[in-house]
Formats: sequence, C-alpha cells, structure tokens
Amino acid sequence: MGFLVDSSGSINAADSFNYQRIKDFIKGFIKSVVIGENDTRIGLATFSGENSFAVRINFTDFFTTDSLINAVQMIPYDSGGTRTGEALTRIRTNLFSMAREGLPHVLVVLTDGKSLDSVTTPSRLLREMGVQIISVGVGDAVYEELADMASEPDSDNIYDVTFESLGSLTGSLLDSVCKGKQLS
Repeated sequence: MGFLVDSSGSINAADSFNYQRIKDFIKGFIKSVVIGENDTRIGLATFSGENSFAVRINFTDFFTTDSLINAVQMIPYDSGGTRTGEALTRIRTNLFSMAREGLPHVLVVLTDGKSLDSVTTPSRLLREMGVQIISVGVGDAVYEELADMASEPDSDNIYDVTFESLGSLTGSLLDSVCKGKQLS
C-alpha cells in the first residue's frame, strides 16, 4: 500500500495543523492493518513543487507498526507548489516498480488542490501497471482531477473530505482496499 502525500504550501495555509492531520490519518490506517514482512507493507512519498518528490518510506523499510508510525511522524512538511503529475510518474518508477508481485497494489493520493501539471497520463500508466488508485481530496481539491486519477468505479475510489474529518475515513478506506488481502 502506497501513500502519495501533497506537501505543498496550501496544505497548512488555512490551518497549520493540516499536515499533521494527514500524518495522523496515515498512522490511524497503519494501526488498522497487520504490518509485517509477510503482511501489509507501506510505502510513502511526498511531493510539492517541481523536483520536490521524495520517497520517505520504501516498502521494505519497516515491518513493525510502531517503527512505521514513528517514521510517518518524522516526515517533514515541504511547502511549495503542487506537481501531482510529476509525483505520480516518480512514484510509479521509484516505489511501485519495487512492490511485491502477485499481490494487490494500492496507492492513496492525498491532495488539497489543483495540480500545476497533468495527472492523466501518469495515472493511466499506474493503473495499467495494476495499481488501484484511490484519490482523497481534502480542502479545496478539484473533483474532476480526483476522478482523473482514481481507478474505476469512482464511488469506491474517490473521497472528498475536510481536513477535520479525514480521520473518520479510515474505516471506509479499509473496506475499499483491504478485504483481508495482503498489500504491498
């Protein structure tokens, strides 16, 4: 399971706690699944402006819940613009190319705004690679762009929430993706 986290300037513009809310949501999800070398593995990357993409956690970095939660908490906030298309391209080549074969691959994209570049082709290439994309829009996210990224059906793969309600999404996300399967 991969997370692609928008770390652009608009995330904390309205409320300086918003980025922490995103990290708290991810930590809540981690607590809800079985983490392990032979169980669910988590990868996470952040992005903002041009050339700001960074893989913060590889699928093989952490195999315990506590170590993974600590790593998520330590992820810095970058600020800058929103280059979601570039980030989708880079997560495909820098993270999902190393995912375990034969298991479901899921990417949760968390963003609050409109990308400065196109998400159409990068999203399609990820889906063609077998990655289920779930778009989570928080704040002022653009629904059409969330739909452009998400796998079909939209009703299972697009969530539009507020920063304050993000934590309540964990149960729905688990229902959509896990269904007792191991993820990488």
